[in-house]
Amino acid sequence: MKPKPIKVVLSEYLKGTNFKEINIAINISTAWKNIVGKTIAKNTEILKFKNGKITVKTANPVWRNELIFQTEDLLSRLKKEEPKLNIKELEFR
Repeated sequence: MKPKPIKVVLSEYLKGTNFKEINIAINISTAWKNIVGKTIAKNTEILKFKNGKITVKTANPVWRNELIFQTEDLLSRLKKEEPKLNIKELEFR
């Protein structure tokens, strides 16, 4: 049996992977960490981004309430940081 070139192996392995979604997730996560800082980033997790809505899981209800009060500011900063993503809404859980 003849060995396959790495290009072929990677192509077969990554077939069907949606790199656009992966890049969007990385961009949102990076922007979130840059905007909120280390402490909030440690206590939150981006769950999903769909139809312009970012869903963020918080460590506990106290963090959720605090971030709800900051929603408008965070949303405007995210829009400024990643204008191409058309972010419309933040939801905290």
